[in-house]
Amino acid sequence: MVNTLSIDMFSKLLPIQIDPEFQQLIPPPHPSELFQLETNIFEAGCLEPLIIWRQTGILLDGHNRYAICQKLQIPYSVVEIDLFSRDAALAWIANHQLGKRNVTPEVASYLRGKCYLHSKGNRNANLKQNQPNGKNFLSVEDEHQDSPNGKNFLSVDVAKQLGQQYKVTDRTIRNDALFAGAIDTISDTLGSNIKNDIFLRNARLTKKEILSLAVTARKEGVAVARTVLDNKLNKTDIVQQIINKKRVPNPHYKGQVCQIIAFRAPELKKFANCWCIINQVNEHTCNITTWREDIETVKPENLKPLECADEEGAARNHKRIRQLADKVFIDYEPMHVAAVEALAFVKDPSQLTPRQERLLQFLEKEYNL
Repeated sequence: MVNTLSIDMFSKLLPIQIDPEFQQLIPPPHPSELFQLETNIFEAGCLEPLIIWRQTGILLDGHNRYAICQKLQIPYSVVEIDLFSRDAALAWIANHQLGKRNVTPEVASYLRGKCYLHSKGNRNANLKQNQPNGKNFLSVEDEHQDSPNGKNFLSVDVAKQLGQQYKVTDRTIRNDALFAGAIDTISDTLGSNIKNDIFLRNARLTKKEILSLAVTARKEGVAVARTVLDNKLNKTDIVQQIINKKRVPNPHYKGQVCQIIAFRAPELKKFANCWCIINQVNEHTCNITTWREDIETVKPENLKPLECADEEGAARNHKRIRQLADKVFIDYEPMHVAAVEALAFVKDPSQLTPRQERLLQFLEKEYNL
């Protein structure tokens, strides 16, 4: 049964209760999202009602909205729902969160795992919850030890049922349970911040690393686990620093005559060691023109300046050779093509030797240039 009530009527009901375990099931919003939510509530009011568990007054959905309304003294409405047990309440929260489009894979896995772990009653006995030293992480061995007959205390049917509900395999559900247990262990031993970072995908830890970290925390203690975590995060930071490393400013300039170096640039292989002229300088690349075609976004390290070349002379000869190449490659006389290609490798395109000049003039005459 579902009832909707206004804030004025709510004073007659049980006061809203915040259950820490239920609150931790709900992934934290990104700071920018939280700021936007507060702005929206301030400007338009709390348009979406809070949802509470009728029998207990525990808040099931709307923790962030409730905190903002309390802070800004803004009215809100509530919806009451009837639930027969704490496990049913947990399942409702998980299903409600999984129905949202912005749920990350980590959050979805955690919520499915929590549903699986809470599918049997008496979770304190079966799941070893709320014990100190992070012992709520459940390993595969622990699962088998919890049952007198050595079988997994959660039946395969439960995993299959949840798998069908969430459209995943029963094996995925059982892996989700291990992942959820690992997350809770890490949160209990190393602080809730790392849990939030995992949910927001800021920690950059793989599931395998999370499971391993939880085992370390459970078996070797908090100090060792903290060291392992710091090492992993520092390694990630180094990689990110390399990715974000500020690039050296482009040292080239428009009109500069350069030799093309094809090192680590397969697309430049056919132009390796040819001369070119830069016709546009970008922040970290150059656009160049060669004896045959124009090439965009060439890295600065693939261009070696020809310091001896006179830029005006090179530009004049480039224009002559480019016009000739356009004609030669249409006619495609092999000897003429070879001669034009040879001109692309001269050491100084601004100062042709007498033989090179005679060859160029001969070809220009042949093609009426």
